[in-house]
Amino acid sequence: MATIDQYRPFSPERLFHIRRLRKARRLFRQAPIFAFELMKKEYPAYSFQEFVDDLRLRSRKKKRAVKSSLARFGRYRRMEKLLQQYELTGNVDTALKALKLRRYMTRPYEVLIRIKDLSLEFTLSPLIPIEAIEKLVADIKKCATEQQATELVQQCRDSHAIG
Repeated sequence: MATIDQYRPFSPERLFHIRRLRKARRLFRQAPIFAFELMKKEYPAYSFQEFVDDLRLRSRKKKRAVKSSLARFGRYRRMEKLLQQYELTGNVDTALKALKLRRYMTRPYEVLIRIKDLSLEFTLSPLIPIEAIEKLVADIKKCATEQQATELVQQCRDSHAIG
C-alpha cells in the first residue's frame, strides 16, 4: 500500500495553471462570446494569447496506419497470407513463396496456353487478384479450342477492368 509521502503533488503554480485552463474551457463552452472578458476580470494579467493557448487541444493526433501502395495489386493478399503463415509456423518455404510474390508483384501475369500444336501467350493486368488468374488457368485447361480460351481470357479481362 502506498503512503501519501510517495505521491508527488503538483506544485502550486502547476495547480493554478490547470485550474485556469479548466475554467477557460468551461467558460468558453458556456458563453463563447464573453469567455475571454470573464477570464480577464478574474485574472487581470491574462492575455488573449494565453486564452487561445488554454483552449488549444493538448492531445496528440493519432497516427493512422498507412496502407501499403502495393495493396491494390492482385498478388498482395496472397503474399500477406503467406507471411502470416510464416510467422505462425516458421516454415521457410512459405517465406520464400511470399518473397517470390513480392518480387513479381507489379509485373503483369503471363498466361501460356497450349492447345494441341498451338501455343498462345496472354498478358493480364497485375491488379487482377491471383485467385481469378488461378481460376482462369483451371478453366483454360478444360478448353478444346483456341477460340474458347481466347473468350475466357477476354471475359477475365472485362470482369476485372478498372475504370
